[in-house]
Amino acid sequence: MKTIFRSTIILAIVAAAAFACSEESDLAIKRVVAPVVMEKDNSGTEVTATFFELDKSGLMDHTVGIDSIPVPNLAIEVFAGGTSKGVFTTDADGSIVVAYTGAVPNEFAGTYKGIAFRFK
Repeated sequence: MKTIFRSTIILAIVAAAAFACSEESDLAIKRVVAPVVMEKDNSGTEVTATFFELDKSGLMDHTVGIDSIPVPNLAIEVFAGGTSKGVFTTDADGSIVVAYTGAVPNEFAGTYKGIAFRFK
């Protein structure tokens, strides 16, 4: 009798563990990795934002690793306090410089290789 009881409990635990873990394929919010990364520097009266594409071709070679390549001629819409401050185009170094008085530019949006992105 004790053996049947113990077997039933073990079977119930195994069944609960097997059915408790299910993979959900339909997420409420679909997320896509940004096609670029951004570095931002605030000097007090202007913000410099530099945009890079990551070259991962050397990922498996520890002597190469991931390389950051500046993205020139990228249109970036800049926002400060929820208001657009205009569209700026990155230079050859992948940078834009936004001078400001008042609200600090804190959002940068654009599209690269057909993928929209927004940094806050």
